[in-house]
Amino acid sequence: MKIIFDKNGRCAVLTATPKFLSALPESWSAEEKLVYVANKDLATGTKYEIVDSVSDDRTFRNAWEYQSGPNEKISEENEPIEPEEEASEENEPIEPEEEGGE
Repeated sequence: MKIIFDKNGRCAVLTATPKFLSALPESWSAEEKLVYVANKDLATGTKYEIVDSVSDDRTFRNAWEYQSGPNEKISEENEPIEPEEEASEENEPIEPEEEGGE
């Protein structure tokens, strides 16, 4: 899947790296991950669409024009993703020991 959007009157294609996508929460669908990428990499308010593929023929790629379709979205600011931590004793805060004796 790819993200297409208008860039100065031309159709631009944004492709996320598999490494970046795999770092996002596993519970997210492929489309949810690409929405996150679009919100991260496109200017806020940019209209875009998520498509299954684009033509491999690059002969006239500079002549492609972006035309909005029924699935058009608008980029927004992302909320930061909090890393998921597993609960363990290693992650528990350490209480300072009291000095002095009884």
